[in-house]
Amino acid sequence: MPDYNPWIDHHPDHGDGKGGPATVEVPGRIENVPWQTRPAVPSAYESALADTLTAIFAADIGALPQIVERLNRAGPKPPDGGDWTEERFVAEMRRLGA
Repeated sequence: MPDYNPWIDHHPDHGDGKGGPATVEVPGRIENVPWQTRPAVPSAYESALADTLTAIFAADIGALPQIVERLNRAGPKPPDGGDWTEERFVAEMRRLGA
């Protein structure tokens, strides 16, 4: 069973990505996958970021300045290699679809 949904189509002509006749599930013809909205296996960076954020939230930290502070101490660097800022974190979450 795949650990992502290979049927998600990100073609720009498909509008909102909700699919069409070619992507509608027909019972018995398409396997249900547990990762319905995941178009690919997470990268090592995405997994490290998710693990770090999980630990941050488990420590009951939810304010953006404290999240950014913790990421700079213990998390992966942003893709551009700089330090995390509030703006960079929000932009990265938007890019990742969070």
